[in-house]
Amino acid sequence: MRLRHKFTTALFLLFITPVSIAAQQSAPGLEASDPRFRYDVNAGVDPVSSFSGKRPYPMTTVTSSPVQEVSALFLNTGSKPIKSVSWEYVVFKDAEQKKILRVHSIRSNRTIFPDESVRLKMEGYHLQNSPYEKARVTRIKYADGTVWQGAKTKR
Repeated sequence: MRLRHKFTTALFLLFITPVSIAAQQSAPGLEASDPRFRYDVNAGVDPVSSFSGKRPYPMTTVTSSPVQEVSALFLNTGSKPIKSVSWEYVVFKDAEQKKILRVHSIRSNRTIFPDESVRLKMEGYHLQNSPYEKARVTRIKYADGTVWQGAKTKR
């Protein structure tokens, strides 16, 4: 019975260890920093410029322009140009970053040359916000056709 317990424990550790290591690995040659959430209260409203004078105030119409935006700064520290980046904007409930509130998965088809820094973003509606946020790279496609694949955040 003890042998069976030790075997089960060893088998469990064998499968768990690679998952936790893969989840902690960082993207080679690409650093993500400065995650931001922006809420533009005026983005959804477009004042009508022609006022006829019949009403005491000009009518406003709602446009399809995005009201919210999440973004992060990415720096290519490697030697190869990057063709596209898949990344996550992770929003946490707590400062320890243990309880995940929401994960926004984003794919940016933007070329990032070596030593170049760019701000990648996603615009939309109903995006979650919290003072505890993080940007994580999950996949990199390089200009030479090679791909680096990382682990996605488990909710």
